[in-house]
Amino acid sequence: MSAAVARETAQEFMSQVERYRDEFYRYVVRTLWDSNMADDVFQSAVLSALENYHKFTPGTNFRAWVYRIITNKCYVANRETGRAMAPLESAEAGMIALQEQPGYGDVLKDPAAFLEECGDEIVHAFRKLSTAERACILLRSVERFSYQEIAEILEMPVGTVMTHLSRGRAKLRKELLDYAVEAGVVRSFPRLVPRQTPGATQQSERGTM
Repeated sequence: MSAAVARETAQEFMSQVERYRDEFYRYVVRTLWDSNMADDVFQSAVLSALENYHKFTPGTNFRAWVYRIITNKCYVANRETGRAMAPLESAEAGMIALQEQPGYGDVLKDPAAFLEECGDEIVHAFRKLSTAERACILLRSVERFSYQEIAEILEMPVGTVMTHLSRGRAKLRKELLDYAVEAGVVRSFPRLVPRQTPGATQQSERGTM
């Protein structure tokens, strides 16, 4: 490749990166366990993408292609800091039972106001998620990728993506629900389906006789 062609290729690459620079960088900051590493990881990812730009197929999704490279860099960085992606089997015990907690699934009727009240607690709760859970939530809820696109970016089955999303969202709800009660943001969480006590059930049965 001549110097002129290489220069033209680099300019073409950077023009595309500039379109998504802010969201790429935001994703790096939110995915890393140590946000102080964001600049180095972001620059490393962009350089790696440039070096491999010849492997990119024109006409395909450039944004998703770069996200795959960025995500891999974040995984490596998190692993080096001792906070590597946790396997599915290591999910917290009892996560499936979260739906049994009062108020689960109906955290607030006005979630925007709730998030404003939470402040830094959102960041703290988010940083308790695994790398995969954070990546899936960001790519789906913030960057609006489809499940299939996320699966391609993270190189995992669609079913695994959905599992990470479900578990990550459940953890966030639990953390924010606990905070809301402790901070007095929310005083009570009525159950969507009231749970009957054995005594109440017996009285109901006697009343129908």
